[in-house]
Amino acid sequence: MNKLLKLFGIITSLGMLLVLLMGAVVTKTGSGDGCGNSWPLCYGEILPEAPEIETIIELSHRVVSAALGLLVIILAIWSWRKLSHIRETKYLAILSVFLIVFQGLLGAAAVVWGQSDIVLASHFGFSLASFASVVLLTILAFEASGSQKTPVVPKRIRLNLYGVTIYSYIVVYTGALVRHTGASMACDNVPFCTDGQLFAFSGQQGIQMLHRTAAVLIFVWLLYILIIGMKELKNEITMRRGIILAFTFVCLQALSGILVVVSNLNLFLALFHGLFISGLFTVLLYLVMLSLRSRRQ
Repeated sequence: MNKLLKLFGIITSLGMLLVLLMGAVVTKTGSGDGCGNSWPLCYGEILPEAPEIETIIELSHRVVSAALGLLVIILAIWSWRKLSHIRETKYLAILSVFLIVFQGLLGAAAVVWGQSDIVLASHFGFSLASFASVVLLTILAFEASGSQKTPVVPKRIRLNLYGVTIYSYIVVYTGALVRHTGASMACDNVPFCTDGQLFAFSGQQGIQMLHRTAAVLIFVWLLYILIIGMKELKNEITMRRGIILAFTFVCLQALSGILVVVSNLNLFLALFHGLFISGLFTVLLYLVMLSLRSRRQ
């Protein structure tokens, strides 16, 4: 049932992940101004002659993002028609279309009105939420072929999952600010900021240490959820696996963050850092969706 929809959802989800990673490449290579302040054209042309590498990177990101925007709209309409019997479908369909359109407008605003740190950070945050909404729509397509999962989740686990998901999204913005304010190497030691300096509270160093401190709290919070989840969700295999996967992602996220600093901003490691936070946030949203079903029982 809905085999083509499942396949289309997988392709669209992978495409959205590609858009996220391409956006990270744009930021890391400083290619945000690769087309000047011209949008949707590039320097007023569809394809400039003899483009620089920054122009190629920026233009490629725009083309892929536009193509994925169309795929997301198709997926949303398709899911609305085929999966309307699942409660979350319409909410996610509307949300996915809104987010893909809004992130495109933010990207355009960043080009036309300048590379504002706040706008660029918001662009990444909305891109992450857009990716997650598409993945959840795809999961619903797979659920439609079997029984819908409605686990029994204790209240304190539900509340902790809601809290850590909201908090993790806030931390995403602190990480985006680190990148877009050029603070990635403001503190060149781990876990300390610099030699002999444990913390920093101002300037680029303050932004870097704020992100590190906030990220540590996610790790501790998810460790707590993992411990109580293993005790109280013995009969809920999907929830247990989801929590384990979320904790795995946060560990990988922390490790990749450390390696990014140690390697002096290695692009490959930086992309993995973005990949892991995308996985973590998506898994948390899935756990929240399951928890909301539990609350309605």
